[in-house]
Amino acid sequence: MSPIDEKRKKEILDEVETCENPYLLFQIWQLIKRKPALEPVQQIAKKYPWLAEEIVPRDMRIITGIKPSEDNRLERYIYKSTPIMYFLALVCLIAAAALVNLLSHEGENITVALFQSRVALIYGVLWMLFFLDFVVLASLTYRHGNKKAKQEIYSATLVLLFPPLKMGSKHLLKPEWQWIPFLGWCYRNEGLLVHLKGKFSIPMILIAFLILPILIIEWQFYEPVQEFLNADLSFVLDMAQAFIWLAFAFEFILMISISQEKMAYTQKNWIDLLIILLPFIAFVRTIRLIKIARLSQIARGYKLRGLLLKARQGLIFAGIFHKLLTVRPEYQLKSIKKKLEKNQKQREELEEELVLMYKLLNKSSDK
Repeated sequence: MSPIDEKRKKEILDEVETCENPYLLFQIWQLIKRKPALEPVQQIAKKYPWLAEEIVPRDMRIITGIKPSEDNRLERYIYKSTPIMYFLALVCLIAAAALVNLLSHEGENITVALFQSRVALIYGVLWMLFFLDFVVLASLTYRHGNKKAKQEIYSATLVLLFPPLKMGSKHLLKPEWQWIPFLGWCYRNEGLLVHLKGKFSIPMILIAFLILPILIIEWQFYEPVQEFLNADLSFVLDMAQAFIWLAFAFEFILMISISQEKMAYTQKNWIDLLIILLPFIAFVRTIRLIKIARLSQIARGYKLRGLLLKARQGLIFAGIFHKLLTVRPEYQLKSIKKKLEKNQKQREELEEELVLMYKLLNKSSDK
């Protein structure tokens, strides 16, 4: 055993001697019981020492209000243009929300058609501004000659496909920084992600539940409400649903841009993505690529289910769900314990794969 391992073993024994936490002692005992099964891993750890290196801890710091330097033209342009382009991207997202929900609008209403054309015009003009911004950024980047900035400018081309993505843009020279309204330039890490998720949880719950009166009116009281308002109720409902879509799209773009593991975030928050993509079901119906009876009712049913599931996620995150179940708090404890057991099972399966890889490496070296 190496001196480092000897020192580590002594420190562990000292900690166990003074530990009075039954949960930690249980975890240690579970690992010790698996010692025979993990015996081959000992040889792997000797051959590949990095397997036993300390895991990088979660970065839960919240660093906001960073003051970027303005030493050159590129830095000055980024500093001055980012807030402006952010709010233009938000306007572009609002326009996209209106368009994507109005594309499913039934009937030949001239007022709606005019509104659609004006919103599309606004979206087109905004796209031209984003194109000019990209050209300026690319020009300044290549003049500056920074390799990191040149690499980042390629990812910025995604903004030309969907301008609202500009809200999630990183600082070209400092990719770990991102501009957020009211917070300024922030350090992108897990701490910021958790902090913003907490801030968004309650508003998103309230917005999610706005779908309930909309669906009740659509399914049961459409004609009476339309007669009472003496207006095009379908247009009003479309705009209300556009607002809900806007809120979820805004949150998703912001959160996934901050997340360091974007695929994992998408898999964990697939409900969010589903809510954002649902209006396109109605769009498919509108352009007559598919004709299925009652497709809009199916889409609305899935939308209700998705939004309610989203609300439940927010409730759990905010801690409200726990308060609602204070009558049976042991239920929550059992649920968490099941998740820990599942996590432990996955860990054991991965360790078994390590052992299998060790055996395969031995066979290949013998040959």
